Amino acid sequence: MNRLMRIDERLAAMAKPALEPVTAIDLAQDDCLVLCAGFEDRASAVLKSTVAQSAGFRVVTVAYEPFIPANRTDEIRGIVTGAGVDSREIVYDRMNPAGLGDDLLREVADVRGRLFLDISAMSRLLIVQCLVALRDWRGGLLDCVIAYAEAAGYPPAQAEVGDALRQAEANPLASFLLLSSGVDELTLVPELSAAAVGPIQTRLVVFPSFSPEQITALRNELSPSRCTFIHGVPPRDENRWRTEAIARINQIDLAGPDNLYTSTLDYRETLDCLLLLYGQHSESERLLVSPTGSKMQAVAVGLFRALLDDVQIVYPTPREFRAHNDYTRGVRQIYSLSVAPFAPIIQTHTIASE
Repeated sequence: MNRLMRIDERLAAMAKPALEPVTAIDLAQDDCLVLCAGFEDRASAVLKSTVAQSAGFRVVTVAYEPFIPANRTDEIRGIVTGAGVDSREIVYDRMNPAGLGDDLLREVADVRGRLFLDISAMSRLLIVQCLVALRDWRGGLLDCVIAYAEAAGYPPAQAEVGDALRQAEANPLASFLLLSSGVDELTLVPELSAAAVGPIQTRLVVFPSFSPEQITALRNELSPSRCTFIHGVPPRDENRWRTEAIARINQIDLAGPDNLYTSTLDYRETLDCLLLLYGQHSESERLLVSPTGSKMQAVAVGLFRALLDDVQIVYPTPREFRAHNDYTRGVRQIYSLSVAPFAPIIQTHTIASE
């Protein structure tokens, strides 16, 4: 007698859609573009490429609070006004992020076309919240497309990181402000909580970053039984040094058994890695996943959590950011990712849960 495959097994076995490079995101009438008014150059890149050749669509802008003057809210409003398209806004309080999913679903409930989710300027937690919410949108991701503008330059520079590491060796109490510093609080939003209490033992799955306080805060607050580190591997050779440097900053022994490596751009590697961990450990350990890696790694976490609701998402909200004019620079490439192939699994899982 054949055994029915679990949802994680079906996900692991499916042919996952690839991220496709495009020159522009082409929206049709009745489509909707959801984007975030962040402070990076790429925040408006997808919108600019779209209004140059499309009309009749809707724009939903997620505006960050507390307000930061460097955010490109006014620029995006100007582009939308100039294009004469229907525009709406959602306020996202990064210090109190619960409920964003409900706000998003209300604004897109009457969208008749496709929904394009531009993650380029979104925080990692916001990306996960949006994808989990859209699981309950029409067709369960059937008409959803992810848009992503890859930056041309990613600080910090290698020399800057080398200086910081030397200072840390001379003074172990030295703090880093390579991208962000400190943790304001550990964020657990209700919509990303585990649906049921799992095993007593816990495994924290975390993506090391240039902000070592994140892992410290997660370990101190959660006291996980075990940790698995998923290290990001940049797609271009000139950035490969970052993987080892981040491990050194976080004082992670790369020779240990709990280190895994996935691309920072190809989300499929991260999703497969998470599914492998789930298959190996979910029966004996409750998985706590913190999306502190790249934005496309956060896409993998969002899809993973959208389909497996016994996973707990935790996020160490940064207290202080690097100067906003010294964050990612420019735009290298725009990508499109249709997540429609995941819809049949979502639909089947939803029916089975009812």
